[in-house]
Amino acid sequence: MYLYDYKIAEVGDLGWYQNVYKEIWFDHEYSRYGVEVKKDDIVVDCGANVGFFTLYALDKGAKHVYSIECDDRNTGSLHYNLENKNATIIKEYVGFGEGNIDIEKILQIINKPFIDFIKVDIEWAEYDLLLNTPDDIMRRVNKWVIEFHDIYGNYKNIFNIIEKFSKNGFNINYEQIHKNSNLALLYIKRK
Repeated sequence: MYLYDYKIAEVGDLGWYQNVYKEIWFDHEYSRYGVEVKKDDIVVDCGANVGFFTLYALDKGAKHVYSIECDDRNTGSLHYNLENKNATIIKEYVGFGEGNIDIEKILQIINKPFIDFIKVDIEWAEYDLLLNTPDDIMRRVNKWVIEFHDIYGNYKNIFNIIEKFSKNGFNINYEQIHKNSNLALLYIKRK
């Protein structure tokens, strides 16, 4: 797929969309350290935006992708980009607390006992979500890629999350791919 094949939200900077598209499709930021979408995986895309990662996962052979997005400005583009694709769009906020859906609720909504691969890019809500996910629910996801925001202000939370995954039998890799940013990615895979 090429960027011009997509409908993008009418808000935002085209350069930002070009950069995100490049990170996913060419830099393979969601496919590192053996944590990648495989053929027939059930995938959940938390923070689906306009669907770049969802289509990437389908291209990699995902059996089905559940694309969760809360922003009205993006969902119209998401519907357009995923039309006639093996994907389900869920308009919800992913996070922990009232008005949000967490990992346990996602499992209930998609009616699956487990998730093969989950991408979490939910703009600062990742900390509460992961710190409050029960261990037994955490173990029902085989592969995770999580984008952390404001890493310098949240290093204690990041350490606690890494420890939680480690205690639950996951291999973990942490990478600040964009060295001049305040973002990092965590790659997690069940042992």
